[in-house]
Amino acid sequence: MSQFEKYHPILTPHYAFDWLTKVRVVDVFNLYQTTDTTVTMAATADRINQVMREIFNDRQLIWGVTDRTTNDFCGQVGFAPIDMAAHQATLTVQLTDANHDVAPLTEILERLVAFGTVELKLQQLKLALSQPDSLMGQVLTALGFTTTDNLNFDYQAS
Repeated sequence: MSQFEKYHPILTPHYAFDWLTKVRVVDVFNLYQTTDTTVTMAATADRINQVMREIFNDRQLIWGVTDRTTNDFCGQVGFAPIDMAAHQATLTVQLTDANHDVAPLTEILERLVAFGTVELKLQQLKLALSQPDSLMGQVLTALGFTTTDNLNFDYQAS
């Protein structure tokens, strides 16, 4: 069994992180469409399968996020790639527009940072934004991330 295979579901007070195969493909497709309008349903299914292969080969750890009350799909988050030997990973966070707010971002990112540093024993986390996002920057800074350009954020575990 893969080391990462056991890491689901991960719970926060309001959200559940579980495999992308547990959410509707159309929901993931709609999320991917927000950044790539050329993506197809078939390509989305292939991408989900590829993500799962990477998880089961201990190369990344990606979850679909759902609201624990409504079961609505909220986005996709995780660590991709992960270098367990070097104790570092890159965070990936892609939330639906409805969840791009301080409270959801804070709760989800707090859980990712805690999981990465406590459970996975990661010492360094990185997150790269494709464009400046003041709300994301505010939340990351409040969680202890540093940046020099408001695009690339670094977290060093203490």
